[in-house]
Amino acid sequence: MSSTALSKIQAIQDKANKEIELLKSEAISEIAKKLAEAKSVVSDLQRQYDELTGKTVHGEKADTRVRLSSSQKTALINRVSEIIKAATDGIGMSDIVRHAGESPAAVRDAVSKVAGLTKTGNKVSMLYFVK
Repeated sequence: MSSTALSKIQAIQDKANKEIELLKSEAISEIAKKLAEAKSVVSDLQRQYDELTGKTVHGEKADTRVRLSSSQKTALINRVSEIIKAATDGIGMSDIVRHAGESPAAVRDAVSKVAGLTKTGNKVSMLYFVK
């Protein structure tokens, strides 16, 4: 009789161990799914923080540099040329940047490639004209 009781105990333990392992694997997959969702939320919040402050969460400068494609550069040169042509009394670099809607560096490069450009003044007071 003790061998049957012992075998029943062993069978119950085996069944319980299998069920425990199954529950552990389900719990691990649930936790992994929750962890992935949390990482997604954290990375989205970090991206928003970077955009708003220009720095990463750890204080380093964020890499927000956007490069223009060659077609975008050509379009910017044309847009800058039109902006300068529209200003018959000349226009300053800050006004060109504001009207163009691109970074000052990109606009500066575009201004240097505008055909027929003339300049008057020094540095900050420089005005640009197109013949």
